Amino acid sequence: MELLWPVLGLVAAFFVSQIIYDVFFSPLKSIPGPFLARLTRFWELYILRHGHSHMEFVRQHEKHGSVVRVAPNRYSFSRPEDVKLIYSPGSKFPKSKYYEASGNPHQTNIFSTRDMADHSDRRRKVASLYTMSTMVAYESAVDRMTAVCLRKLGQIGREERPLSVPQFMQYYAFDVIGEITVDENFGMMEREDDNTGFIDTIRDSLIYHAHYGLIPDVHRALVKITDIIGKQSTGRFLEDLLVRKIEEHSSDGFKNKRDPRSESFVAKVLEQEAAQKLSRINVLDSCGANIAAGSDTTGISLSAALYYLYRNPEKLAKLRQEIDQGQATGQVSDPVTFKETQSMPYLQAVIKEALRMHPAVGTILARTVPEGGAHLAGRYFPAGTQVGANAWVLHYDPKIYGPDPYSFRPERWLEHDDGSKLRETMFFPFGAGSRTCIGKNISILEMSKVIPQIVRAIDFEFKWPEREWDVFCSWFVWPEYECRVHPRQSAGKPKEVDVFTG
Repeated sequence: MELLWPVLGLVAAFFVSQIIYDVFFSPLKSIPGPFLARLTRFWELYILRHGHSHMEFVRQHEKHGSVVRVAPNRYSFSRPEDVKLIYSPGSKFPKSKYYEASGNPHQTNIFSTRDMADHSDRRRKVASLYTMSTMVAYESAVDRMTAVCLRKLGQIGREERPLSVPQFMQYYAFDVIGEITVDENFGMMEREDDNTGFIDTIRDSLIYHAHYGLIPDVHRALVKITDIIGKQSTGRFLEDLLVRKIEEHSSDGFKNKRDPRSESFVAKVLEQEAAQKLSRINVLDSCGANIAAGSDTTGISLSAALYYLYRNPEKLAKLRQEIDQGQATGQVSDPVTFKETQSMPYLQAVIKEALRMHPAVGTILARTVPEGGAHLAGRYFPAGTQVGANAWVLHYDPKIYGPDPYSFRPERWLEHDDGSKLRETMFFPFGAGSRTCIGKNISILEMSKVIPQIVRAIDFEFKWPEREWDVFCSWFVWPEYECRVHPRQSAGKPKEVDVFTG
């Protein structure tokens, strides 16, 4: 016990000296930001408590400019030149220790690994499963679940029940990713319930990550002394499901059972295993990550697109006009094909504008300055400094997206002017560079196909039309709003829609 006090005194002295250095002697001491962020990493923890940290980052940049200190050794950037340097495909900036809190730091996956060579190798092995040309193999799975989605919306409408649209679209996204990954949905839409516990478990783990990513040393200690990683996992249900489906797809007689154009993700990764490109652990990790990472983000993005469309009737009308005209001329099928959606410019503009206004991730995508340091925002940042950009800051910057960044205006993506290239370059809903979300195209596939099907058949009436939606940010930015479901009104009369006829 007598030795404890000197040790604690040395630890306290170290932290005090570090604060004194950061405040008075650091070459970066003049970079502006919240006062508390000069002294401690707990400013970000503090703003997380209120659930609106994504907009607090926007406000800090509006107040202080293109670079903001958010912790003694952590900085947020919005100047395009700096963002490009940090995230460009050839960037030498690895992910920061923030990402260790997404799992066991000693057992990394394609998302959490900080080793750039390891990430490149992992991504290369499965990249072919996520290309745009591969999306046609997953299209029938999306169609099956979209049919369930419309039928359930019709049922809810007939029963005159209010609907949490974000919750239901999350069920949709989970069921779709289950069909895509293992040829088996989770029945969430049918039951209007998460019987698997996935949604709450993943949300809890993301909230944990958002907090303990800011104090990764504490996370490492927790990993050693508790079973917290086990509690963060997506559960025994998912593990058992994946093992069962892998065994099923590996069995005699299953090969060539299905049309290869509609093969599931698990069938494709097992082909990679057979070619000795992946291990069984890689197969399990890839399928698990596909389900865990490919559901929340898509559900959030779909909820945002529907919210902004139905809050802006003139934009909804323009999209419906594009769909109706396309159907009348035979250019849009029912259900719409993914290929057809790529020739629907207003639909694609709506999707991009929804992703701009509500990117799923609400925090800095933190990177570490490499050996030799880096020059950013006209200053030298030493190796080891955490730097990064927040998609919300970039997407609400009037220097990038014009004088109306708070307006839902899909037309901005159809304008060809001097700012077009910059808007595309600073579009960050899926990250950027070599660490861009590998499942981006699956999300685009789902959004492109289900949004036209919903808006051509459904009218949503907001339960509280005078109120804005509620949002809660803790890594992801989860929305919440309720609507009543009605058949689409056409020229003042209900349009004949099968999903409402029983």
